[in-house]
Amino acid sequence: MKDLYTFDATTERALQTYQTVRQAYNAFFSEFKIPHLTAEASSGEIGGNISHEYHFLSKKGEDNLVSCSSCDHVVSEELAESRIARAHRHPKSSDEDIVTSQEMDSSSWKQWNSEPRPLGPGTNFGAKSESQASDDENQWYGISQDRNTLIRAFLPREVEIRVGAGKRYRKTEINPYAIKRIFPELDLGVEDPLGSFKPEQILGTAEENTRREARILQVVDMRYILQQPAPVFPNPSLIPIEGVEGPMQARFAEADKMVDLVRIGTGDPCPNCDEGTLKVESAVELGHTFHLGTRYSTPLEATIDADPSQKDSQREVSSIPSQPVTLSDRIPVQMGCHGIGVSRLIAAVADSLADSKGLNWPRVMAPFETIIIPTKGSEGEAVDVYDLLTTSNGYRSQGPMDAIMDDRNKDFGWKIKDADLIGYPIIVILGRAWKRERKCEVQCRRLSIKESVSADDLKAFVERLLQQL
Repeated sequence: MKDLYTFDATTERALQTYQTVRQAYNAFFSEFKIPHLTAEASSGEIGGNISHEYHFLSKKGEDNLVSCSSCDHVVSEELAESRIARAHRHPKSSDEDIVTSQEMDSSSWKQWNSEPRPLGPGTNFGAKSESQASDDENQWYGISQDRNTLIRAFLPREVEIRVGAGKRYRKTEINPYAIKRIFPELDLGVEDPLGSFKPEQILGTAEENTRREARILQVVDMRYILQQPAPVFPNPSLIPIEGVEGPMQARFAEADKMVDLVRIGTGDPCPNCDEGTLKVESAVELGHTFHLGTRYSTPLEATIDADPSQKDSQREVSSIPSQPVTLSDRIPVQMGCHGIGVSRLIAAVADSLADSKGLNWPRVMAPFETIIIPTKGSEGEAVDVYDLLTTSNGYRSQGPMDAIMDDRNKDFGWKIKDADLIGYPIIVILGRAWKRERKCEVQCRRLSIKESVSADDLKAFVERLLQQL
């Protein structure tokens, strides 16, 4: 990882620095001539309140990006939200119905009227969840890192998607990041949460004063809450577990904590505009920028002398409400943290451009921009072609072409295959056309070009190709 840390005196200057770094990163990744996306991202455990990720699209990528077909809306899957969630958080007016984008039909939703059953030792949670789930209801289970809390989530099996005048239905998947936002202790690495939750082992006996109380956190998708008329849910009462009462906690009773549990899918309407639809694509993260503010400088007391003329504005820089800045003459610095994964970048570029013949490096990463391969008998003239590409009017040009000549004692066919395998952007061949007409064969796999070019036009032709690579 190639890291960069920035330090500024004020929030305004720190944000200006952040934008400068972003522009530099975008310019850097644009040099590869490979489609890349910059996405709003979660700061995660690093902290701060502004963060962006930089990605190459790749089917082998571990991350998912959500982008709009019409506007510049691009976010990581962790931050992606549906139109109904955005409308609920940012209603256009107090009188506007926030669910007009996706109407609710009470007849198509599960009505819960029964109380939850007791949980006992040896309970087959998986079998119970399947037998109790209705045709309209999806259930998902997760567990906390200490295995003390079981998360039980309810979401519809299908959602209605409206784009323009049309509508369709699609099956739903759970959005685990939505659960993670309201319950940070969630462990997404557990494949069998139900099997890992052992209430009788966690609770012990009623006589043990030091026992930990097991609990079940019930999370309900916001579409149930917004449904009219509202469905009937079981009361968040105590659930008896092996003779000991463990608290049942619910997150569906508070409007400000409503959560969209449905994972964003390709074709969903964009929450940021009325015309676009969303596309979910896998990608490889290559860089990340964070505006940290005073996340670390305040607790570490990394301070600087305040500018007397801006002392009041500088004092309002703490990003931690519980740790206000109280120093009279010194203020915490504003920090930024940025990084590019160099090793990952090389692997991602190779994977993105490689084909059945071999690697296919972009110009800025290739070991050489052009390789010259002579056939038998034209080795001496290949030197003249090499000089032609790397000099200008007999002198080295200000930006000479980075070329190499393959003069190894190998067969011509072997040299061609080796050049393809290594991945030189341009291959210049001195073959039969050179002997007959003084024309080179120029090959570029990435641009699907194979063309005969005269010696007089060769350098200009190759440079035009390189500008596209």
